[in-house]
Order: sequence, then C-alpha cells, then structure tokens
Amino acid sequence: MDVNPSVPDPSVPDPSLLDDEESPDAATPALDVTPRSSPAASTGNSKSLRTYVAMGAVLALVGIMGLVLFKGLNNAALFYYNVDEAVAQRQDLGDQRFRMQGNVVDGTIKKTDGGVSFVIAYGDKKLNVVNSGAPPELFNAKIPVILEGEFSGDEFHSDQILIRHDSTYDEKNADRVKKAQADADLRSGSSG
Repeated sequence: MDVNPSVPDPSVPDPSLLDDEESPDAATPALDVTPRSSPAASTGNSKSLRTYVAMGAVLALVGIMGLVLFKGLNNAALFYYNVDEAVAQRQDLGDQRFRMQGNVVDGTIKKTDGGVSFVIAYGDKKLNVVNSGAPPELFNAKIPVILEGEFSGDEFHSDQILIRHDSTYDEKNADRVKKAQADADLRSGSSG
C-alpha cells in the first residue's frame, strides 16, 4: 500500500485543533454532550398534577360561563303578557315567572311594609299586585307599567316594576305601546 505523504491521515487529529498544553482547559476532560433524561418519578408526577389542575381550572371556567349564560338567557326569555292575557291563562302559567303589562288603576296605590300594592288593568281585566321593594321614582297611577313576577293565589307578586320604554322597545313593539297608551288614556279620561 502506497502512502502519499502530502495527503494527511484522517485518523490522526490535526495538531492545530488540539488544546494548547498551557491553556486552562487543557487538563479538563472533554465535554460530554450526550442527552440526559430527568428522573421519571418527580417529573412524571409533577407534569400529571399540573395537567389535572389545568384541566380542572378549564372545566370550572367553562361551567361558570355556562351558568352565567343560562341565567342571562333565562331572564331574557321571560314571556310577556297583557293583564287580560295573563288572567285568562292563569292556570297554565301556574307559579312560573313572566312579565305583564298593564296600567295602574287610579286610587289603588298603597304602601306596604315590604313595598307597594296596587291594581293593574288592561282591556276588561283587573288584577291585584303586591310588589316587594321600592317602586321606581316615576311610578304613578294611570301610566303603563311592566311587572316581573308570578301569580300567588289571586294576586300577582312582583319584584320589579318598569315604567319607561326606550326607543328601541317602542320601535319593536309599536302596536303594544299604542294599545297600552290608549288603554291608559281611556282609564284616565283623556284623549290621545
């Protein structure tokens, strides 16, 4: 076998790449760069615990959001009746919550220990109302109101009185607003 002296032997390292014997790292053993795995016992438990905590937090957040959404939609979905419609459907409505529109009958407003009682009317029907809590500041007789509550015996128990409609409501329910105002005008003896 012929060996050419001008071609270096690949098995012999190039002396220019070797550490200088006088350099501080010359006596240090070569750097080990092989990958190492962490102890399985501590990391495995820690990762699984963090995973369970994260999943629990996500489930709790989803549950809370679902509850808030359900409550919000449930309140928004309360059905709306005029007094005459609610009285006609009293048996079907039972004790479920709903909204009812009518006009406060003049001379029937009385303060109670827990709020106010009065008679509300619409069309040819009248209904006794017991409201818990303070009524709105502008609450008065002969005006259209919307009550939120449920039947209790022969009375309607309310915990919220709404007396003004915003322009969006007026636009969407123009017929209802006109009928309620006409009923209120009829009861107060004024015209239009």
